[in-house]
Amino acid sequence: MALNSLDVQNKTFNTQMRGYNKHEIEEFLDIVVRDYDEFAQKIKDQERELKALRERVKYFDDMKDSLNKSIVVAQDAADNLRVQAQSESNSIIAEASQKGQLIIEAAKKEAGTILNQASDDARRLVRDTDDLKRKMRLYHQRMTSIIEAQLASIHSEDWQDTLEATSSHITNPEEKLQEIVDMQLSDTSLQGNIAKDEPAKAEENTVVEPTVKEETEKIVEVEETEIPQTVKEVLAPALEEETQKIPSEEGKVAETEKNEETSYPVFPEMQTEVPEVEVPEHK
Repeated sequence: MALNSLDVQNKTFNTQMRGYNKHEIEEFLDIVVRDYDEFAQKIKDQERELKALRERVKYFDDMKDSLNKSIVVAQDAADNLRVQAQSESNSIIAEASQKGQLIIEAAKKEAGTILNQASDDARRLVRDTDDLKRKMRLYHQRMTSIIEAQLASIHSEDWQDTLEATSSHITNPEEKLQEIVDMQLSDTSLQGNIAKDEPAKAEENTVVEPTVKEETEKIVEVEETEIPQTVKEVLAPALEEETQKIPSEEGKVAETEKNEETSYPVFPEMQTEVPEVEVPEHK
């Protein structure tokens, strides 16, 4: 049976002879009751505080459990995100690698096409250049032959005789005119009878004078027609013919160069430097 302060305060004792002092016992009991009440109050306060502390501990325990669960959930979410990110990164890397491989293969293919086309164009250009050089050699040989032939003709004896002055052939112009007159007179005497009287002579003299003039004009015309042309005039037809051929050849070369300039496509995906194609030198 638990005692309280009232039980202690209301406790009575029987008296006997030579017993304890009643007054002292009552004072002591009052002290005990007071102390008991104080201790009882302290116990109640401590129990109340203990209860509050237990409730607080329980709150923190619940919070701890909640935090642990949250940490576990967050850890699981982080693990899931890490796995998903790793999977996506692997997928992106694989796709990028595949696309890069395709781009590299396409670039190599285009580079091969460009190199082959450049090589073909270079060979064609070499052939066209050799053909043009061959035509130039033929043209040079032809022109050399023509010029040599004209020079040989110019240095021939016929040209030398033609270029000599007419006075060198005629030592005395009066004698030459007299010979022409005599020849004309002899020709006239063969065609008809010559009158012996003076009027007939006068008429004959009238006929002879224009004949001498005509013969003189003939000599001058012969001298003018026999004067040779210059080398440029002699070579003009051949030069004109060869000059007409040269623009056509130049047009072909220009067209070939134009085709070469426009025959190389530009690939924005490939910015790699195309190696030079070494073309053998043709001598």
